[in-house]
Amino acid sequence: MNNEKRNKIIVIVIIASIIVFTGFQYYSTALLLTKLEEERNGKGYVSDEVWYVSSARNILEKVFHIRPVLPSNRYGASIIYDGELDWKALERLASKYNISIVDNSYSEIKAFYIESGNQENIQDFINELKNQVKIKDVVYGWRIPDAANIDHYLNLEHPPLGKYLIALSILVFSDYPLYWRIPSIITGMLIVLFTFIVLFKLSKNYLLAIIGCLFTAVDPIMRALSSIALLDIYVALFTILSLYFAISKKHKEALLSALIGSGFKFNTLFVLVPLFLLYIRDKLKENNSIVNFIYYTTRYFLLTVIGFIFIQSIISIPLITHLGFNSWFNQAVIGSIRWHTSVKCTGAGCPISSAPWDWFIGNNGFVLYYLNNNKKLVALGFWPLWSIALSYSIILSPAYRFDKKYAYSWLFLIGVFTGYLLLWIIGGRTQYSFYSVQFAPLVYVFLMLTTTYIVADKAKISRILHEWCALYWVVWSAFLEILLVRKEDNRKTYI
Repeated sequence: MNNEKRNKIIVIVIIASIIVFTGFQYYSTALLLTKLEEERNGKGYVSDEVWYVSSARNILEKVFHIRPVLPSNRYGASIIYDGELDWKALERLASKYNISIVDNSYSEIKAFYIESGNQENIQDFINELKNQVKIKDVVYGWRIPDAANIDHYLNLEHPPLGKYLIALSILVFSDYPLYWRIPSIITGMLIVLFTFIVLFKLSKNYLLAIIGCLFTAVDPIMRALSSIALLDIYVALFTILSLYFAISKKHKEALLSALIGSGFKFNTLFVLVPLFLLYIRDKLKENNSIVNFIYYTTRYFLLTVIGFIFIQSIISIPLITHLGFNSWFNQAVIGSIRWHTSVKCTGAGCPISSAPWDWFIGNNGFVLYYLNNNKKLVALGFWPLWSIALSYSIILSPAYRFDKKYAYSWLFLIGVFTGYLLLWIIGGRTQYSFYSVQFAPLVYVFLMLTTTYIVADKAKISRILHEWCALYWVVWSAFLEILLVRKEDNRKTYI
């Protein structure tokens, strides 16, 4: 066995070990959150799982007509009623059918939650209960959270792919907090793997790629978002996938990755900024005429719009069938645009929002969960390294002109950041720090490449300083020229 083959085997073993370690730490966090909620007699949801898991369950039951079940061959049902209940009579009725009333602590919605080992007993219990009180709805599976109208909520302000995945996990493994989070755990592991692949493809350096993917694996925001059932971890996956295809010169695949990612959450589309610039750059290398620029710009725009509409329509067919086209369009398209570009919640009772730059300096972190001993699970990356990455992206920006490794990672980091910045400018001021998980793989790809191939290279640093000096003299000369023109105009006016 030659050295090259032996090295590859060693690298494969190391990467496999990192992936296993990654999956273990994400699973451990998901399990910890599940146990803490059980110990506190909570409802099992962490942060915005209230909305995403509930909508996934509603889609599973109301759209696909599949009733979720609990682990260990048990069945659960959240009963939403109208009017007043005689709780003693309810307990007697539950005892008659061997049913446990597990949770009745609801204030935002009139509901209580029951469990039984027999599904028919639950149905018989509900049928007899209808004689005592008006039952508005029944949601089968794990208990619903305490939120008004949660039994009808479909989360239409976001595309449905993420909810479909959560619903699939509920269907395959059963409806239980730990199992909601399995797709996120797997997605986090894939992000770590593709971070390694992207870094190696750009650098051809195994050690650099291993260190970069390890940093990504242990980053606090990766651990947090890979351990709960939110949508943003899928955005991060399709962002790093788009970068992989972009550096492989597969523009169509990169665009397709971005468009599929937008089926989870629309902010994946921010990667279209760097993708478009890379596509146009490659096409203009062939022919840099203005006609060529207009042609390929128009072509890319049309492909993007058509592809986006097609994918969103296909994945929304079940919802359109369930709601009707007009209702779906008003809620999922018009309502979504209004929701994303507006200030959603302000005041003392609202979660803390942040500006895009806050994510890089550790400011205004979104608290996902309060752990033991006053510890909090906060959606922030390891901000000292993130702040260095953002600083590098500004100070060392001239390097994009002469270093290809730097250029790809810089363009994606700045491009996605620009997308969030534009959203903030046009009115989307209530952005939350858990959105920033999209940057996690980009930050470490950029940081590893920049530190190794730019910061450690005196010649490149010297060239960057020269570029900044040249820019400074251009700006200073233009400023002086403006002053001289104004002075001359004033003199003529005086004369």
